Amino acid sequence: MRIPRSMLLFPLGVIAVALALSGQDARAGDAPVTIQIDIGKPGQRAIPIALPYPKGGAAQAQDFWAVVKRDLELTGYFNVLDPNVSLEPADAGVEPGQFDFASWRPSGAAVLAKTVTATAGSNLSTQVWIYEVGTGGKLSAKSFSAGSTATRALAHRVANEIVYAVTGKRSFFDTRFAFSGKFGDNKEIYLCDADGYGRRSITKNGSINLSPRWSPTGASIAYTGYAAGNPDLYVADLAKGQIRRLAAKAGINTGGSFGPGGSILALTQTVGSDSEIFTIDAASGAAIARLTSSPGIDVSPTWSPDGSQIAFVSERSGGPQIYIMNKDGSGAHRATFQGGQNTSPSWSPKGDRIAFVGRDGHFDVFTVKPDGSGVVRVTQGQGDNEDPSFSPEGDYVAFSSTRSGSSHIWVASADGDFQTQITSGGGGYSNPNWSPHLSW
Repeated sequence: MRIPRSMLLFPLGVIAVALALSGQDARAGDAPVTIQIDIGKPGQRAIPIALPYPKGGAAQAQDFWAVVKRDLELTGYFNVLDPNVSLEPADAGVEPGQFDFASWRPSGAAVLAKTVTATAGSNLSTQVWIYEVGTGGKLSAKSFSAGSTATRALAHRVANEIVYAVTGKRSFFDTRFAFSGKFGDNKEIYLCDADGYGRRSITKNGSINLSPRWSPTGASIAYTGYAAGNPDLYVADLAKGQIRRLAAKAGINTGGSFGPGGSILALTQTVGSDSEIFTIDAASGAAIARLTSSPGIDVSPTWSPDGSQIAFVSERSGGPQIYIMNKDGSGAHRATFQGGQNTSPSWSPKGDRIAFVGRDGHFDVFTVKPDGSGVVRVTQGQGDNEDPSFSPEGDYVAFSSTRSGSSHIWVASADGDFQTQITSGGGGYSNPNWSPHLSW
């Protein structure tokens, strides 16, 4: 079954308009230096960074600056200083030799990120120059450009560059969240940017739509929908703005999870009065294999990064626990032993840990090593926290939380030391799934 384009509010072709960003070195010469800055982990030791208002006077400059500032704070690595603390004169430039680092050292800044914004016709461009204040060494200098309406996208690119230049780690502001949102009478599938802004609908069918899962390339999203009156598995092609019903057996067709290559989906389907895990072809929906055959439910498959194993939830030992099996269904073994209700596994892209939800009065997020050891509690005593999903590098985990009242998307460092709310406003955010790095 193919759902009409009119039911897709924002196909990828619309989203991508004016977001063709380019990035290059801002200026030849003066190669960046390598400087030791003790960055620690997110939230452990905030690096004081000076982010003065952009030079150049583009109309979007203040909005651009505010997005970069919030992005840096969302990583847990930075404390963005008041831009008015500097003693620098207004006519100081951004390139080496055009300003004096002595103007910034009294502020306590360890890093200085200077930007220039300008408009030329229908384009908005920016330069970012990143320095270590103590030595005056240049960490990076890049320029980016985009359509004049793509201020936020341009700011995200600059924030990513700052994070990488200082920490050596790739950040997440070129990613998005897919989630199930209730902002009226029904639950639809939505996308939002990694900072919680730019919400747009993928489905608009007036039904219940749950559990979105990105394909490895970020071109498609699988989800469970009730548009035809049964919990069926659908796949939304974001580039074409089309939705296909891929699995529609009687009973449930839920929890679709793409394998690493994107050609196979694991999902849960009904067998008699039970539920088991199967694999199907991601293009045709044709059955490939049945992976489980046990009493009690087997649900919520999630692939290991190398595609060799699948973590899932099973009641074969009594209450729901996390199990791991080989990709052909063999070698199933239990991975969680604490608590009587552990669900919603999400495998880290690093392969070293699996996030899951355990019930201890409230629902909380934990991680565990695949061998069942080293349980880490990510959340505790802060409302209900559910549906964990790792960032592309595995340094952060996103989840839905009711700690601020209604359900919103939160992000924590993988060890839980740093936690921050991503979405705001009206509630209704659930089942967040973190995209791979995207070019749109």
